[in-house]
Amino acid sequence: MLRTIAFYQNQPVALSGSYFSFNEKEVRYVCNGNGEPYVVFETGFGSDSEATWSFIVNQLPESFTACYYDRLGHGGSDDVSRTFTTDEKSQLQESLVKHIAGEKPVVLVAHSYGGIIARRTAARAKLNLAALILLDSAHENQHTVLRGKLDPISDSVKNWQYVNAMFGFSQIKNIFKEYDSPISKRLDQYYSGLRWAHVLSTYRNEKGFYTPLEDFNYDFGVLRMSVMSHDKEAYAGNPRFSGVVDDWDKMQKSIAELSDNSEHIIVKGATHNIPGDSPEVVIAKITETVRFVSTQASSSIYDKALKSDL
Repeated sequence: MLRTIAFYQNQPVALSGSYFSFNEKEVRYVCNGNGEPYVVFETGFGSDSEATWSFIVNQLPESFTACYYDRLGHGGSDDVSRTFTTDEKSQLQESLVKHIAGEKPVVLVAHSYGGIIARRTAARAKLNLAALILLDSAHENQHTVLRGKLDPISDSVKNWQYVNAMFGFSQIKNIFKEYDSPISKRLDQYYSGLRWAHVLSTYRNEKGFYTPLEDFNYDFGVLRMSVMSHDKEAYAGNPRFSGVVDDWDKMQKSIAELSDNSEHIIVKGATHNIPGDSPEVVIAKITETVRFVSTQASSSIYDKALKSDL
């Protein structure tokens, strides 16, 4: 009886936004503002784009276009194949950006695992990428560097989620919860279902590891890049995370070294969840970057016009 009640209470929640097709799958995205450049957000591994970015996007000036989207398996997008790879996620990101921005200049803003996706997109150099902002980005070598300290999600976690989804344990528990917002109810539905289990499978299908950074031979030249990292002191009372902050800091610095035009910023008071802990810092950095990109674009147009007159 409880399983039946849970089924009817856990019907999909309709989400507003636009859709485009990628390999016969529908992908939901939301944009705000008009004009260029286009700022496109990439979410962390298990995070919800609406919960992560909607507040920030709504606070940005409307003089440029800001967009976030649901990767396959998340939010309003279609379910994901259990073998969907990081490379394919990057191809999806690239296709979405081209769909939205065309040849216009783009600023990619990526959090956590989203940073790995964004770097693969940047390396293919098929977009008019003007700047890259990485928020406590995951590192391609992190599971080797942090082995035994902060290990990747295990197969047992993924397998338990399949059992949980099939028998509805969490869904039944959610019947008795009171929610303060529709989004919190929607997220509870999501993390108790098969869609989340499939997302975990995409991670485990790659063994929970990423190709080592040095194997890519990335060189982003003079691409404007801001690497924003969490504050070590934010984990002072957390033994699990405080033991890895020095290693994490070294990995963040190695990411910054991929460009000759980069900066490494420590966001005071912020944990790994920089978008949630310090949205005002993220907004300020995006606004500053957009101003720079717009100035560069105006200078380029002026130079072309001058040469034409000559």
